[in-house]
Amino acid sequence: MSESEVLRPAEAARRLGVRTRVIVQAMYEKKLPRVKLPDGTLGIPADALSQFQVPTAS
Repeated sequence: MSESEVLRPAEAARRLGVRTRVIVQAMYEKKLPRVKLPDGTLGIPADALSQFQVPTAS
């Protein structure tokens, strides 16, 4: 298994074009995998973004 790039929530949100809050909520609801970074914060594997369904406004 190759090591994937790990993104901070703000960068993942920027790449998906959503607010950071959407990403943090998805992490909390376990809709996105979480990876603990060396500094103790949580990140998201970049590969997981392609499978994440961005919520649409109703």
